[in-house]
This record gives sequence, C-alpha cells and structure tokens, in this order.
Amino acid sequence: MVRNVETVDRRRVRTRAALLQAGRSLFAERSVEGVSIDEIVAAADVAKGSFYNHFPDKDALARTLADQARASVEAMAAQVGAGVDDPAERVARAVCAFAREAAEHPEEVRLMLRLFHGAAIPDAPMNAGVRADLAAGLATGRFSGVTLETAVLMAVGIVQMTNARVLEQTAPTQAAALSHDMAFGLLRGLGLEAGSARAVADRAAAHIFNLR
Repeated sequence: MVRNVETVDRRRVRTRAALLQAGRSLFAERSVEGVSIDEIVAAADVAKGSFYNHFPDKDALARTLADQARASVEAMAAQVGAGVDDPAERVARAVCAFAREAAEHPEEVRLMLRLFHGAAIPDAPMNAGVRADLAAGLATGRFSGVTLETAVLMAVGIVQMTNARVLEQTAPTQAAALSHDMAFGLLRGLGLEAGSARAVADRAAAHIFNLR
C-alpha cells in the first residue's frame, strides 16, 4: 500500500513538472491568452483531466510560473550583490546579471518579460531589492538629480530594454558589451560623473561575465 502511494505521488510530481515546463515554453513565446489548455497538455503529454488536478485554469499555471521566476530573479540579484556595499556597484551588477541570464537562459527571460506585468510599478514587491539599493544611493548622495520613483523606473526600463536586445543576439560578448554600456548610461542618469560611472560599469561587467 505504501509503495502504491509513493508511485502515485511520484506520478503527480512528474505530471506537475511536465505541465510547468510546457507552460514555461509556451508562455515564453506567446501570451497567456494566446495559449490554450489543450496546447499545454499536448506539450506536457498528459491527459487534459490531469491539468485540473493541479491547476484550476491556465492563469493559475501562469501565476505559479511567475512566482517561480520572481523567486529566481530575487535570488540572483541577492547573490550578485552579496558583500557589495556600494549601491552603484550593486545596480550595475544587476543590469549585467540580467543580461547574462538572457544570453544563457533565453526561455526563462522571455517568460519573465511576458509574465511580470507589474515590473513598471515602482513599489511592486518584485522591485523591492532595486528600490532599496536606489534609496540607499540617494540617501548617501551616491545618486542624485532624480526622485526614487524615477530612479526605479529608469533601472527597470534599462533592464527590460537590455534583456529584449540580448534576446535578439546570440554571442555572450555582445551581451557583456551591451550591458556594460547600459549600466554606464543608467549610472550617468543617476548622477554619477562619467569617470566613476565607467569604472563601476567596467568592474560589474568583468565580474558578471568573468572578463579578463
């Protein structure tokens, strides 16, 4: 009896994983509205009834995927900024890290761009990390000339535009060069003088892309 229960549990785990992967691939290419449940179960190679054992509708599947992507993004941002006190360095590293993620894991980033509809809201939970870095920079005078809301919108916009461009390219060196320049532009917009902004962008790109 225990063995039968374990078999059922493993099957449920495999089915859920297959549905998530199918949703991940399909939503990365098309909007949630443009994908049918029939397409999802076909891609997952499971019965349609199995879908409803795990999700009430495709919007619930999309929310689960968005939550997973958000957690991954937050973990990545925390990792690249770990041990770095300078908010300018943290922001620049984040721009470069997102670009590297787009170059190495394009499906995940396409999914993120499609599902993160609240990314442009400055006080959205998903922007808490960058908001804190920007607030710290403004409070200490490292950043200047803009409001916190404007700074968040600038940073989020730069990341989204950089990722969209990287997804059109293939070479990691292009991603490194682009993210370096975009990080430099963001830092200049946040009030850093040119020499300082370039030095920070240089270090960030070198660290994230392991440039020598």
